[in-house]
Amino acid sequence: MNKKVSTIIASIVAISLLSLGIFYFSIRSSGAEISKLEAENIITSQYPGSIHGEVEKDETHGYFHAIIDHKGKAYDIQIDENTGKVLNLKELSISVDDDSTHESKEKKEKEQKADSNNDKENQQSEKEVIITKAKARVLALEQFEGTIEELELDEDDGRMVYEVQLVKGEDEADITIDAFTGEVIYKDIERDNDD
Repeated sequence: MNKKVSTIIASIVAISLLSLGIFYFSIRSSGAEISKLEAENIITSQYPGSIHGEVEKDETHGYFHAIIDHKGKAYDIQIDENTGKVLNLKELSISVDDDSTHESKEKKEKEQKADSNNDKENQQSEKEVIITKAKARVLALEQFEGTIEELELDEDDGRMVYEVQLVKGEDEADITIDAFTGEVIYKDIERDNDD
C-alpha cells in the first residue's frame, strides 16, 4: 500500500514539474515582440501627424524609433519592441520640411540618441512630453474655471497624459489632456445643483 501511494505521489509530482516546465518554456519562447508594422500602427493611432521616413528597429537598445512630422515640427518617438509602450517622446529642434537634409538630420539625431540613451531604464524614467505642466494648466482652466486641486503627468494605455482635477465651490471637474498634442481627451464636470 505504501509503495502504491509513493508511486502515485511521485507521478503527480513528475506531471506537475513537466507541466510547469512546458508552461515556462512556452512563455519564454513566445517572445511577445511586436513587428515593425505594429509599431507603426501604435504610433499612427496614438499621435497625430505623419511618420517621416520609416520606422526603424534599434536592436541594441530594444526599441523602434521614428520621426513624426506634425504641423511643421519634428518629434522623436521610441516604442518598446516587447510591450509596444512609448519609451520616449520629445520635440526635436529641427523641422522635417526639407527632404534633402533629412538624412543628415536623422544621422545627427541617432548620434545624439546613442549618446544620451545608453540603457532602457534611463529611457523609461526620462519620458519627455511636448506640453508643459504650465500649458496643461492653461488648457484645463479653459475647459473649467476653478482651482486646480491636482495636476499630474501619467501614462494611460501607452499615451502620456495630464490628469487634472479642478474645483469651484461645490462643482468639480476631471480633465485629461494629451501631453503630446494638448488635446482634451476626457472631461467630466459634476455640478451641484441646489434647486
